[in-house]
Amino acid sequence: MKKFFLTAIALVMCAGSANAFEFEYEPESGFSYMGLFGMNVSKLQNSDYKAKVGAMMGARVDYMLPSAHGTYVTGGLDWTMKGGKVSSDAITPVGEYSSTSKYALHYFEIPIRVGFRYNFMEELGVYAELGPYFAVGVGGKHRLSISQDGDAINELEDAGTYKAFKNTTNIERPTFQRWDAGIGFRIGAEYNNHYNLMFGCDWGLADIYRDKLRDAYFNASDGLYSLPKVKNFNFSITFGYRL
Repeated sequence: MKKFFLTAIALVMCAGSANAFEFEYEPESGFSYMGLFGMNVSKLQNSDYKAKVGAMMGARVDYMLPSAHGTYVTGGLDWTMKGGKVSSDAITPVGEYSSTSKYALHYFEIPIRVGFRYNFMEELGVYAELGPYFAVGVGGKHRLSISQDGDAINELEDAGTYKAFKNTTNIERPTFQRWDAGIGFRIGAEYNNHYNLMFGCDWGLADIYRDKLRDAYFNASDGLYSLPKVKNFNFSITFGYRL
């Protein structure tokens, strides 16, 4: 992951040495607009929850800088699903069962990036971009699903299903703060000045556990244990259409 991140920075820094390329098909300066949708594979880092697949959709505004040899700035607004899931087997007073616990976190996200684009030919260009993102959680749940049926099982599922951003200090039902921020990277290709395919990663920099929950967990363990810092990580495959 560290190598990928360093490679991402190196690619974007190519904008600083753009004159090394021969720009037979230099991108036109000015504004352009893109709608996009795609798939996320997200994870809650430093937790037991593994990767989970979600969806995203959004819009972008790009501004190609004049006389900058392919350097541009971009911003937008996305709706994106993140989170994680974990499966386990357990033996309880109501019997032995397998279960899946899942966090589905819905965010509105604002990415702001600087990028560099190079056109190999008139109808084909590639680009890379890097920059921060800022997000707010607008909904989401922790859901417990158990493989068996019955009233006792339903009660367990109900107890393990709750709002993921609820402000609570219940250490048995951990929730998250709504605000998140991090850094994101994208590489992509565009065909015919319209059709885009992008691959990207977002690294969350904010600990999304609430301070009150962290304090309650620490106090409940008589100061012996503390919650780890949990941060979002997301890999995405995105399709876009430039207007």
